Amino acid sequence: GTVISAGVVVNAAGPHSSAINALAFPDPAENDMRIATRPMRQEVSYVPSPPEIDWSDGGAGMVVTDPDTGVYWRPEVGGKILCGTVEPPCDASFHRYPEDPESVYPGGAESSLTEQWTNQVYRAALRMPTLPLPDSANTQGVVACYDVSDDWTPIYDGSALPGYYMAIGTSGNQFKNCGVAGRLMRELITAREAGQDLDAHPLQLALERVPGCGTIDTAAFSRLRTSHSSANNVMG
Repeated sequence: GTVISAGVVVNAAGPHSSAINALAFPDPAENDMRIATRPMRQEVSYVPSPPEIDWSDGGAGMVVTDPDTGVYWRPEVGGKILCGTVEPPCDASFHRYPEDPESVYPGGAESSLTEQWTNQVYRAALRMPTLPLPDSANTQGVVACYDVSDDWTPIYDGSALPGYYMAIGTSGNQFKNCGVAGRLMRELITAREAGQDLDAHPLQLALERVPGCGTIDTAAFSRLRTSHSSANNVMG
């Protein structure tokens, strides 16, 4: 294969992050991480909007999270609704952690829609009684993987290997934070490469575009943290 040398490497491999970490630390004893990541299979459902709702052509829409029924939904292209799960405990039997994240993509062994699709659509219909329910010949959805950490909080940090950094465990929500996450990683890398001990004195990231909101203590995203208490789902 091709060898590329670099003074700094950032693992931002999404659901492949744990495999990349295994390459970086062939001896697990040398990896001091207290929080691990793994790929988690997900599927989302696409359904037509109720007849009285028009989210097409720039129509107003909203993102709804409904913990009581265990789903979220939002507008989708073409006037449709996308429904996904917020991982309620009753769905534990549907939680899959494939060894190979590629197995969930088209043609893979775990790429087909399952009863999870039906559960999500029926639950959304509890809140929208006029939601059209497609028959089996017209089901639409996407199967993919989240990259989840033990506590569903991302890891933005360096590592025990000099020059090796991680932006991983981002589940299904951190793409919305990619701008500030990129700046966080830039400042973190710059500080560590300059010799600062951020394990002992974590970086305080100033929120420059949010007046009055102060700073973020990046200890919250440390690989050395104890597991956070969280909702353990895509909502954080």
